[in-house]
Amino acid sequence: MRLSTWALGFAALATAALAQTMPKCASDCLATSLEDSTCSATDADCICADQMLMASVQTCVLGSCTVVEGLSAQNATATMCKQPIRDKSWVAPTATIVTGSLAIICVLIRVFDCFARKEYKWADLCAVVALAWSIPMDVFEFYMKSAGMGKDVWTLTPTQITNAAKYTWVTQVTYIPAICLTKVAIVCFFMQVFPGPKFRLLCYGTIIWCFMFMVSTTITTILSCVPVEKLWTNWMGVQEGICYDNNAFWWAHSAINIATDLWIIGMPIPMLLKLQLKLKKKIYLVLMFSVGIVITVISIVRFSGLLKYSTSSNITCAPLPPSLPFNPKPSKNPLTPPISHTDNNVMVATYSVIECNISIVCCCMPAILSTLRRAFPTVFDSQNRSLRYDSTPFSGSAIQKTVTHKVTYMPRAGHSDDAVELVDREPGVAGGQKSPW
Repeated sequence: MRLSTWALGFAALATAALAQTMPKCASDCLATSLEDSTCSATDADCICADQMLMASVQTCVLGSCTVVEGLSAQNATATMCKQPIRDKSWVAPTATIVTGSLAIICVLIRVFDCFARKEYKWADLCAVVALAWSIPMDVFEFYMKSAGMGKDVWTLTPTQITNAAKYTWVTQVTYIPAICLTKVAIVCFFMQVFPGPKFRLLCYGTIIWCFMFMVSTTITTILSCVPVEKLWTNWMGVQEGICYDNNAFWWAHSAINIATDLWIIGMPIPMLLKLQLKLKKKIYLVLMFSVGIVITVISIVRFSGLLKYSTSSNITCAPLPPSLPFNPKPSKNPLTPPISHTDNNVMVATYSVIECNISIVCCCMPAILSTLRRAFPTVFDSQNRSLRYDSTPFSGSAIQKTVTHKVTYMPRAGHSDDAVELVDREPGVAGGQKSPW
């Protein structure tokens, strides 16, 4: 009897403590809703399990409390109902350390290769500048972690939520130029490999498109709200100003980004079909283009996360929409969104980092091969260097010409290859053309 009395008194104290930690508007909503419920004010388990009661409290809180008060009420309710404490804050920083370090190493190898061959190309510059944009993005992933990224939004302070939105905006602004410049670097590399006039014209058009896309989307991201600071204070719903539909913009950006990736992957395929390669060279090319496909797959997965993000009411690691942070579809506790919401937002940030850094790695692969040739010349033999296309010209060509050259090749002092051989021929066979790789 004493034990049950003690338990009843403890429950009453717990409910009273909940009312004290809740804002007055929320505690009034709870008291009003309890009048129409079969639950006792001292029965926390009954209150947490009663979906109708919690839905009634939620509706009242949405209409009576500010966003900050609503978050405080949600945190108090989650504590009373013993909701699990979720922490995914380690995911994005871990991915950043792994892929960011890999990107830096690959760009350093590319720079070393430039010095070794004493030749600098536009593709090299684009790769270095892309890394310069990606490093701030990687750094701010750690700032976002300190601001609460990966944790439920109602467990954070208003300052943390504001900082999380601000830091996310910075990562978005730096993500766009980095990802676009890697595309330009890859297209510039294609121009070195396939110097045909028609293909070069196609490459120039693609480069112009990438720069136009980069400039327009970067400016749009910077000016997504007027005034700009409304972007990270908009979640409170108190600052005057205007913002465009952020979700629609990122859907469109991601879709265009994926389409551009697919276009770039497909650009050299007609040229590759005309080449005669040894198995070793074919394997390398397949690996290089497979990395590009992996990047596209990552972009698609990121896009699916963006679609789920748009319906999420638990936003911590991305710009917060002007809606109140409550889930309109009740679960066991309607004030607590499903776990997948937080996971989706972390996923978007994580895959953005992976996509950007792996893109930099991909565009540096030719320089990596060149370095491997110098380090392991017997494995990566590159003495026979020739290029031969199929005799069938591209449609629209007006002239067919066959030329035979006999070339005596002596390696230049300090010279080294910077790419893979596309076609092989045996020593002593004339009629080849020096590979532009």
